[in-house]
Amino acid sequence: MSDKLHLGVIIGSTREGRWAPAPANWIAGVAAEHGGFDVDLIDLLDADLPQHLAEHDMWSTDSDRSAPVAALADRLDRADAFVVVSGEYNMSIPASLKHAIDFYMNEWAAKPVALVTYGGKLSGGQNAAQHLRQIFPELRTLTIRNSISFPRFYQHFDERGEFTKFDENGPAAKTLLDELHWWGRALANARAATPMPSPY
Repeated sequence: MSDKLHLGVIIGSTREGRWAPAPANWIAGVAAEHGGFDVDLIDLLDADLPQHLAEHDMWSTDSDRSAPVAALADRLDRADAFVVVSGEYNMSIPASLKHAIDFYMNEWAAKPVALVTYGGKLSGGQNAAQHLRQIFPELRTLTIRNSISFPRFYQHFDERGEFTKFDENGPAAKTLLDELHWWGRALANARAATPMPSPY
């Protein structure tokens, strides 16, 4: 068995002018260099999920899903672990991220999630992180202990417009990815050994 896990790095914001792709590309690059992951960078803007959750797209039905919903389902299903990158919008997560989470159930189950957040306040998106820690257990998904946050991110750009805080967060990123890999391997082995029982 390869020690590499399939890692989905999810860009949680679709808002015009969003900063989310910058930390997402950074953590995806660190994960690729880590050696324990094959990385799939998932941009919810490109996923283009329908705004209306039609009955044929619901995870609880046996209908054929629409093409965008099925395509993202395949990418989430392949992943053994996730890093979710989220800004903090009005003390919570972007609607686009909640929308994407709610479209799926089994694709998230029995997998670990690490959180990378940012915000314009000193909390660095921790309100968004806490909401995700409340949401994911309902999907039988584990949020790991370690996380990374970027408080008042807009204050940390140099004269070339480059963000200056990524390098100093390199050690924290390695610790986060080491923990994520441990949980990802443990849960992948568990899923292979015994199907997860239905919660219903």
